[in-house]
Amino acid sequence: MRQFGSFLLAAMIAAACTTGTAGTATPPSATTPLQQTPTPTQTPTPSSSAASTPGAPTEAPSASIAPVAAGPLTVRWKAGDPSGIGSVQWLTGVARSRDAFVLVAELPYVDGGPEFAAWWSEDGRAWERAQEFPVGERILALTAGGPGFVASGFGDSGATIWTSVDGRAWQPVQDASLGQGVIAQLVPTASGVVAFGWYSNYDNDIGALWTSPDGTEWLEATNETGLTVARGLQAVGTYDGRAVAFVEDGTKGLAIWETTGRAEWTRIGTLKDAETMERVAGGPRGWVALDSTRAWTSRDGRVWSKGLPGPDVTADVIADDSGFVAVGYVGSWPHDTCGDQRPFAGETWTSSDGRSWERMPVGKEFSTATVLRLMVVDRTLVGYGHRFPGDSDASPVGRWTAALPDLARPVDTSDIGSVPESCGG
Repeated sequence: MRQFGSFLLAAMIAAACTTGTAGTATPPSATTPLQQTPTPTQTPTPSSSAASTPGAPTEAPSASIAPVAAGPLTVRWKAGDPSGIGSVQWLTGVARSRDAFVLVAELPYVDGGPEFAAWWSEDGRAWERAQEFPVGERILALTAGGPGFVASGFGDSGATIWTSVDGRAWQPVQDASLGQGVIAQLVPTASGVVAFGWYSNYDNDIGALWTSPDGTEWLEATNETGLTVARGLQAVGTYDGRAVAFVEDGTKGLAIWETTGRAEWTRIGTLKDAETMERVAGGPRGWVALDSTRAWTSRDGRVWSKGLPGPDVTADVIADDSGFVAVGYVGSWPHDTCGDQRPFAGETWTSSDGRSWERMPVGKEFSTATVLRLMVVDRTLVGYGHRFPGDSDASPVGRWTAALPDLARPVDTSDIGSVPESCGG
């Protein structure tokens, strides 16, 4: 249950003052050409029998996304920091629904335990605090879904769910099926909301899955496919009402599962050249999946290319009409005494096809800042993250925007991310 543990660690980073993946740097300018396989203008859709056969091979160069005639996808961030939020310990998430924005973050430490709050905004720039959650209750996930917005986490009494229609008024969900677990990720589908989490059993985390048609009434999954996905989940993404998950199942590679429902999942194949997965995203140009060093692509989320060198940051990835954008940071999080040995840098990577990636120039601003969450509003990429102005544990929330092109083409050569190395050598 490595993926579930990483969600809890992310939510606790600022308070615990530990984070990071160890590493040493390869010069950012280093690039290597990729052998691109010509892609036909149309890729045959796999037959239903092949798509539903467990363990069916799914790597195929033909799954790469066809390039279009345009310039490379470039992101030039422009700072426009939000007002009304102040400094926080950790940014949980940002979501948009019905022209309202919601941001959830952990507040500076108070006696009695951690405290989280939700802010509301009409434009994503000027914010008002809408809800302070009970002290000691951690909010680990936020999504647009259910009645409008759904947030989840855990407290002394077990797993918690909060919902809001408009982002201003929030109500806790009282449902015995939530039990004594932790809910760390929320995924909307065509049939409702799927919540991923775990139960702690001594030193082991046992994956669990809950589902809801509306965000307010929940059931814990007990069916075979739901439990299989929950207990081996590495990463899951959603697009157009369909969720695609990469799942560890004890065999070589990762099993690929999908659903348009809630608890019932269908296995559609195996990604044989992957052992871990960090992020998955789907969009109009297809799907992309990232671990810490490689990227896989797919037109439909079912037939996937072989992994190629990709971004070394995976805080978030988003799929857009023009391609894909990944963000995150390398180096040690502030106050980390033994973590990633690369100099801290907030990084942005772009790709029009998911196969060839370009690292955007890292300006001076991002030596003390990083983007962690992405959304697209009209044709504008919006990023939210942290600034680190000094030695304080809490930090201001940063906001950046960049215009997105309608179309983009692949770069000629693909950048290579730096290689992690711990402080122990």
